[in-house]
Amino acid sequence: MWHTPVSRGLRRRMPPVLRRRAIDALLQGLCFHYDPLANRVQCSITTLAIECGLATESAAGKLSITRATRALTFLSELGLITYQTEYDPLIGCYIPTDITFTSALFAALDVSEEAVAAARRSRVEWENRQRKKQGLDTLGMDELIAKAWRFVRERFRSYQTELKSRGIKRARARRDAGRERQDIVTLVKRQLTREIAEGRFTASREAVKREVERRVKERMILSRNRNYSRLATASP
Repeated sequence: MWHTPVSRGLRRRMPPVLRRRAIDALLQGLCFHYDPLANRVQCSITTLAIECGLATESAAGKLSITRATRALTFLSELGLITYQTEYDPLIGCYIPTDITFTSALFAALDVSEEAVAAARRSRVEWENRQRKKQGLDTLGMDELIAKAWRFVRERFRSYQTELKSRGIKRARARRDAGRERQDIVTLVKRQLTREIAEGRFTASREAVKREVERRVKERMILSRNRNYSRLATASP
């Protein structure tokens, strides 16, 4: 008599050790950045990966967050979180991922629905107290939830210009590492001359001299510091 195995879709095998460690580290970051009002993790995956020690960087300076994304996908498959990515064509990159907690995760963490609802009400009261201090009208829960959902995306878009500037400075610092000060002075003057010709920098002669000194000093510090990584801390 033949026995035909029937799959019930039950996971019986424990995840690999490294995956379990990644999930353990990631859960701490998810709970830390969790906003009970919006039921959303108010943080980007890149920031989470770096804070949780799950990001790696190649010799070329390319950041990898695969360990974090795999752990998030695994948690999503278990039904503990929802995990959705979205590409924004306006800024040309992915916006912060929507990560929300499900009731299954709260049950696994031994957190009751009453406690979650109480935390949400407490957050609403706190938000409205802050608005009163600023002389603003109080808002209902639905309006505050919508505001909380917009917060990360709006902050992310405004941050992109600054982030791009930092990346350009890191790449420039690598190139400046082998240059003498006079070479950097020449490059800065050439760059500033181009900006003046294009109308992007307008100032007096003395202001131009101060700007040259400022940029040269900044590039010298960055190039000699040799802190080009997004993961390593700055040397003393």
